[in-house]
Amino acid sequence: MTKSLIYIIFLFPILIFGQYPFEKYKSPKYQSLEFKMIEKNNSLEYSKNITGFFKDKSDLEVKINGNLENPKEIYIQLKTNLKSKKYFEQIPAQGTDGFYIADFNGDGKKDFKIVCLYMGSGLAAINVRVIYFFQKANKEFTKISFDDKMDGNRIERDLNGDGNFEIITMTLQDYKNHNYWLFNVYNFVNNNLVCINYKINYPIMVQFLFRENYSVTNNISRKAMKKYEIKKPEEIIIEK
Repeated sequence: MTKSLIYIIFLFPILIFGQYPFEKYKSPKYQSLEFKMIEKNNSLEYSKNITGFFKDKSDLEVKINGNLENPKEIYIQLKTNLKSKKYFEQIPAQGTDGFYIADFNGDGKKDFKIVCLYMGSGLAAINVRVIYFFQKANKEFTKISFDDKMDGNRIERDLNGDGNFEIITMTLQDYKNHNYWLFNVYNFVNNNLVCINYKINYPIMVQFLFRENYSVTNNISRKAMKKYEIKKPEEIIIEK
């Protein structure tokens, strides 16, 4: 048996079984930027200038500032050649996982998302804050943010082929004394997140085991899984 054939035999099961069902679908074209917030004197500082972000090749500047003693004062500031706007947001200071640019909703305009780590031990180590900025007309944005669980960046997927990439969330759900990863899917439509589980027979549940597991469980019927649908990820609105 040749070395290449041995390699294929060992790799093939990984390719087939080493992914969740949604990971085989098309993903948006990403641009990943370095993202590192600095904690100084009990405040957050971050700044990134994204050259040529808009269709007219003008830049977008993203700043994060705020007092960690007062989370309501933490904000993300977006500056363009037309205006500057602050978006107040709950941002954990413990760590960051990425700054990603892509056209998430397929409208031809660049959007971006920021993933922040809450940190912790055990399962708490995968708690994250996900913050999307969807570009509208006139270089304005709609902010959508929520808490999620991730082991690295969860890539959006086009599960129904309509060009609007689905946002997939993961929560831990108890069912008959067992824990399951519960996956719900959403589209960004009319400046909001809309659950589209009904279009693609979701949500799905994958049993949490002390080994790698990516298979939708047979312990629960797909009909029963629908009882655990989450219409919208929980958002924390910060009023100023």
